[in-house]
Amino acid sequence: MIRVLILLLSLGYAEAQEPAAIWRYRGDVQAPAARFVALPLTLQNLESCGKPDLSDLRISDSRGTEVPYAVVFEEEQRRETELAGTELNRESPDASSSRLTIDFGLNAVKNGITVVTSGESFRRRVLVEGSDSLKTWAVLLPEGWLTAAGNTPERRFESLDIGASTYRYVRVTVAKMAEEIEPLRIERVVCRQVTIRKPAETTIQGRLLVYKTDQGVSTAEFDFGSRNIPLRRVTLVLTRNPARLFRKQFTVWGRDSLQHVERVKFETGEYGRERTVDTAWQQVGTGSLYRDVEEREYLELPYSLPYRYLRVRIDDGDSPPLEVGGAMGFAVPAFVVFEPAGQSRFVLRAGNPAAPAPRYESRAMLKSLDTRALAKCPAITLELQSGAAGDATPPAGQTAVWVLLALAVAATAGILWHTARTPADAKQ
Repeated sequence: MIRVLILLLSLGYAEAQEPAAIWRYRGDVQAPAARFVALPLTLQNLESCGKPDLSDLRISDSRGTEVPYAVVFEEEQRRETELAGTELNRESPDASSSRLTIDFGLNAVKNGITVVTSGESFRRRVLVEGSDSLKTWAVLLPEGWLTAAGNTPERRFESLDIGASTYRYVRVTVAKMAEEIEPLRIERVVCRQVTIRKPAETTIQGRLLVYKTDQGVSTAEFDFGSRNIPLRRVTLVLTRNPARLFRKQFTVWGRDSLQHVERVKFETGEYGRERTVDTAWQQVGTGSLYRDVEEREYLELPYSLPYRYLRVRIDDGDSPPLEVGGAMGFAVPAFVVFEPAGQSRFVLRAGNPAAPAPRYESRAMLKSLDTRALAKCPAITLELQSGAAGDATPPAGQTAVWVLLALAVAATAGILWHTARTPADAKQ
């Protein structure tokens, strides 16, 4: 009986500890009446997550039942529509080129073209023109190149950007290579309407922590102020225009903290005391920074960088170093997408690095939804739960559990004392 009582009290104590000790943050969510909804994740929400992949988020309804969800980032969307026209005329302006004129009917916007020609190994120059009358022609692409090193799609490069235009007629002229003997034939011409929809990015300034140059290598370190920011690219900011051509290779690393606490593990597998150590850098990727003869400048790190701290190593060689003064990060919107199923009140929890990643059957379907078209929940602030790690306030119910446990121990001692004295009293 005593063992059962202690076991029940222990389970009660563990239950009182669990919400505060495991899920550090919680917030109330109000969902609109819709089939699917999207909850915006603020920088504070993202910072509250204990795992870089945000897999320690959980949503539950008013009854405490876990609700499947997916974290969705609003990314750039690219859509291509092929516009097939009617062939009007084939001709050979001279012995080394072929020309094809296509009627695309209505004045649809065209900003891409695919020109398929005969042969499997070539590099041919192409001229693209547009007209609404077949009398005067405007140059859409003065010089493009069609190349092929085989007959498979991945070895042929026959699609070109021609800028946006609405001309009804398109005329394509392709020139043979000097060494080509066989006649050149334009097999097919297809124009494309390419639509690119960019996300509403948020600009976040990275504070320069360190910038030093040593033996032909420059190193810059930045702090973006928060963890788990969905940065899709970062641009370096120079304090002075270099006013010269350059091309420099870079390597970028990231980490979420400067230092962290870990327990010492011995060879026997046992753990010793805790110690504070520097957090290791995680390499993200490499690339080039440059300024060309047309004064086009490229200072971008084109990577997903969900880290608070970034380190960039630039190989200067014998060239003068760039004067880096900061960095600008560009973050895309992040959402938690879920199905309310007729309910309106939910709870969002976060902050459990030990939580396993959820495996919902509906996750892939939820991730495929366009967040731009979904009804939005009001943004929330996650609150630190009472009794969570780092909070001195005990969780609700913990004091009562301690009192009951103390009474149980006292009762157990009294019963044992009474049991020990009973045989002696019986003998008297």
